[in-house]
Amino acid sequence: MGTFGGRRALTLVCALAVLCVPAGVLTGCSGAIDLAHSVQTKLGRIDGIVDTSVATPDEDTGAAIAVTFNGVDSTRELASLIAEIDEVADEAGYPSYRLDLTPAGGSGDRLTVDDTFVGSDDRGTVLDNWFSVTTALLGAVQYSFEPGAESIAVDSGPGVGHDVGEASRIHYGFANTTWTFRNGDTTFVVSGRVSPTDVTMFESVQRSVSSDVLPAPARTWGLERHDGHVLLYLDVSFPGGPVDPARLTVEDYGDDVDRLLIAAVPAARIGGLPVRLELRNPPADPAAPADVFGYWISDERPQRGRDPLMRGWDLWILTVVAALV
Repeated sequence: MGTFGGRRALTLVCALAVLCVPAGVLTGCSGAIDLAHSVQTKLGRIDGIVDTSVATPDEDTGAAIAVTFNGVDSTRELASLIAEIDEVADEAGYPSYRLDLTPAGGSGDRLTVDDTFVGSDDRGTVLDNWFSVTTALLGAVQYSFEPGAESIAVDSGPGVGHDVGEASRIHYGFANTTWTFRNGDTTFVVSGRVSPTDVTMFESVQRSVSSDVLPAPARTWGLERHDGHVLLYLDVSFPGGPVDPARLTVEDYGDDVDRLLIAAVPAARIGGLPVRLELRNPPADPAAPADVFGYWISDERPQRGRDPLMRGWDLWILTVVAALV
């Protein structure tokens, strides 16, 4: 999430930052520590809270409250808990903060809001959806909401197909909602509501691009469906491992990549949107950037000079895709 809060200006943080210079370290910093400790102690007395952590804000660390709760099983109960937390912070003069709410039990789910959430018109809708997704989806849900935007990230693992399908059946999402489903290094991103078409497109890409029958499958890949386009990037697994970029020529590897394109492009077109495709040659060193050796945009011509090695993959992709129409 970006900037949190807005109800209480961060004047307290700035004041503490000024005080926390060598001449006033003990006075200023101890005041910040005392404030955080006081808020944490009071939060620990609220029914339903089993653990809490309150950050000491300074010039480097923003104000943040983390709470683990138990026995809060409805929208009304969770809204009430958030209101109690906000009341404690407000009465103590704690500055605008990020609030992380984690259910006890080790599910890995987390809801993140800010201190304006208690008075938000979207509060009921967001909390209803929080309970819907954490109940229906198999993966750990990291749900972040701030005024005007929300993100719902699901670490689905092998259950990613199930979670994508269930998210579609929930029928939730607005223009500024972003869903992200992860299975290891593979991701599926959807802007807005997850639709049945998104599910079909995801399943088609998943089934086709990593198939063992391909000479150069994409073991990891990313699919993103936005309002105006679809992005598909494929980390191509060449026989023998990563290829030196200078040796990755159409002449030597075109036949291997051809079958991957024939599988991937029709799958990405299911959404009925313009497609952007990236073919990546993963480096031997995981810390190094990937070599994007092929790039195609369905409604644009190739960009001259995009590939400094001038290997010709972009024009070659055009000929392969043209044969698929």
